[in-house]
Amino acid sequence: MKLTRRSIYGIAIAISIAVLLVLVVYLLAVSTVTVAGVVDHKVITGIKNQTQYSLVMITPWEVVVKDASLTDLFHGKGLNLTVDAALEQEMLNNGYSEIGYQASIRVTSSDPVNHLQPGDTLSYLVKRGDFNVLPIGASVEFEVRKGDALHIADVHS
Repeated sequence: MKLTRRSIYGIAIAISIAVLLVLVVYLLAVSTVTVAGVVDHKVITGIKNQTQYSLVMITPWEVVVKDASLTDLFHGKGLNLTVDAALEQEMLNNGYSEIGYQASIRVTSSDPVNHLQPGDTLSYLVKRGDFNVLPIGASVEFEVRKGDALHIADVHS
């Protein structure tokens, strides 16, 4: 089969269009939306035996330790407690294979990625560092990535 100049151009155009479409889809997936809201409560979770558990819940009124084996680790910690690497390691030493962090935020702006309107609340997944800088009751602005809607990509200071 002999390729003509016309068929080579056709193939090149088809490849160019395919690459362009992949690039557009990628850019849409990694683009972010800024959302504003108020931190309602936060939760530390752990995975043990392939089951996720709520370990600690921080509300506007109290720190509730759900796993009795962790009570001493959180005794006397205030509502805006922070988790450092050593504290996270202590939780892992109690049989958890993974520790996760969530911040429940009542949005004051829309969150079009998660289809939320002002007044709606969603429990976003956050990194430990972001968990530590999101005080209960604080007004915050953060970025939500379109391709990873439940994770906060960045918290504005």
